[in-house]
Amino acid sequence: MRATTNPAVNLKEQGDVQIAIDNFTCILQHAAKVATPCRNPQRPTNTIPSNIKKLVAVKRNARSNWQKTHTPDSRHIYNQASNKLKQALHDMKNASFTEYISNLKRDDNSIWKPIRNKRRPQTPNPPVRLNTTPPGPWAKSDKEKAELFATYLSEVFTPYDQAPEQDIEQELAKPIQSLEHLPAFSLKTLKQEIKMLNPPKAPGMDLITAQMLKELPHEGLTHLLLVVVRRVCLDSW
Repeated sequence: MRATTNPAVNLKEQGDVQIAIDNFTCILQHAAKVATPCRNPQRPTNTIPSNIKKLVAVKRNARSNWQKTHTPDSRHIYNQASNKLKQALHDMKNASFTEYISNLKRDDNSIWKPIRNKRRPQTPNPPVRLNTTPPGPWAKSDKEKAELFATYLSEVFTPYDQAPEQDIEQELAKPIQSLEHLPAFSLKTLKQEIKMLNPPKAPGMDLITAQMLKELPHEGLTHLLLVVVRRVCLDSW
């Protein structure tokens, strides 16, 4: 921030102010990317035992052989492989549940977590459908609901008419001479406004969050104050 900002830049026109705003935005975005640590995505670990994998392979081979031949012997072999796999999965689930229960302790309050989760009310997730005549099909999964809402919103909302209105354009084109003096905008006022920002709020098109503005050094705040004051002065002339 200190090496890239230039508070002594001349801001005489609206174009100069816009260029300064774009440069300041790029500096903030670059500083945030450099300061943000890289997170390596955690790959899902395959915890299936080797004996379960072997039983799954045996069952698939037996099923393929039975589908090709349809003989009683192949059917018997397939049933045996399927039953062995079901019994192995049942034993593995029981062993996992037994290990989970044995690790629950009263000292660290881990024994109360399952009970606390069971007492929580279940949030209903009912299906939805279009209120048309006749009514449309029910959307149950998240993908179906997203497609249903996307279709509905595309039909309801229309793009705004971008055609300019002559009366409004002429009124805006008139020069405005402000006789009242604008209140002084100091660095203390800027810090107070930044302090009032809500950090969890999503950023805008410039991708600048409230946390980024709160972490600005003194040089960054000074440069931002210069750009803001110059932009207000040019807009009021």
